[in-house]
Amino acid sequence: MKQNIYDNNVFFQKYDDMRNNEKGHNANDVIEIPTIRSMLPDLTDMKILDLGCGYGENCKYFIDNGAKQVLGIDISTNMIEIAKNNNKNDKIDYKVMSMEDINKLEEKFNLVISSLAVHYVEDFDKLCKDVSNLLEKDGYFIFSQENPVGTGTILNEECNNETKIAIGNKKYYLLSNYNENGKRLVNWNNCEVIKYHRNFSYIINTLIKYFEIIELKEPIPTEQMIKQNPKYINQFDKPYFLFIKVKRK
Repeated sequence: MKQNIYDNNVFFQKYDDMRNNEKGHNANDVIEIPTIRSMLPDLTDMKILDLGCGYGENCKYFIDNGAKQVLGIDISTNMIEIAKNNNKNDKIDYKVMSMEDINKLEEKFNLVISSLAVHYVEDFDKLCKDVSNLLEKDGYFIFSQENPVGTGTILNEECNNETKIAIGNKKYYLLSNYNENGKRLVNWNNCEVIKYHRNFSYIINTLIKYFEIIELKEPIPTEQMIKQNPKYINQFDKPYFLFIKVKRK
């Protein structure tokens, strides 16, 4: 099932406002972007595919750091329009395309990267196979996704829609149905959003069918992160994201 919440104009306006109003302080800017960029190989003369490229900020970063060509795809027309306007470059092509359809691409890449989009894709095995087929030998696949500790949570009335409980001066996060992989419905910006939970063993066992695992990260907050936004101290208890770097076999 393909999902395109970002072309829901009500949702997209709220998302865009959130990104702009919290610029420099949101989790994307403070945690996700610095972490995934720290995992990049030398980009010199690389041909790169960005899955779920969003506003195209990473695409522009890749070119500025030596990549020779970048293709950014996103299922959202709204996202691609902003990318074309705000992060255009002669070496970047933007295309409206879902991650489920990348098997239709006929070119090869040295690096495939995806920032916080994999958890929207239902068939993770197919995605990994498609990425492997698009990579040159020894090419890299680097992606971030919501941490399974987060996607594994299902809220219910008994929890009063709370994700954590306090015991003494410590907060404990609630986790349920962790080993039940599959669809999760989340209310985000007053819209029902579908995400797909996969436990760590499923993620890793799927990846090793197609790739050699190089690196995993679950960021620990730095003093600078906490200074920018004090709430990120909760990353010691429950990381927001999971980052994985693999190489084609």
